[in-house]
Amino acid sequence: MLNNLFVYGTLCPNEDNHHLLADMKGSWHKASIQAIRTDRGWGSAAGHPGIELSDNAKDRVKGWLFKADDLSTRLAQIDQFEGAGYQRVIVEVEYKHTSGEDTKHTTAFTYELCFSHQPNTTGPSQFVAKND
Repeated sequence: MLNNLFVYGTLCPNEDNHHLLADMKGSWHKASIQAIRTDRGWGSAAGHPGIELSDNAKDRVKGWLFKADDLSTRLAQIDQFEGAGYQRVIVEVEYKHTSGEDTKHTTAFTYELCFSHQPNTTGPSQFVAKND
């Protein structure tokens, strides 16, 4: 099972919903993925833009790579938190393990806007991530 998660919003360290990951043992690394931020989707109304993956190598979204051996035990909870408007996908991540180190690449889960599942009302998600 993939045990890496790229986050770019409220799940990041020192952000509003970081508590969902804070008790897990793991390491955090500044990172980026090939994507764009977008104001489309229901989260943008609350000031939380989502992302769309991009074909353009110049498009980068900065965030954090979280590497945790037990990430799989938390994925269902994060899926529910993200809701029907987001889908869990696998992306390539660029990161540095330590300052001054060469750039590394790995794969990780992240949450991308899912336009066919944008909810009209609030409530629990009925969406099942496509990449389990």
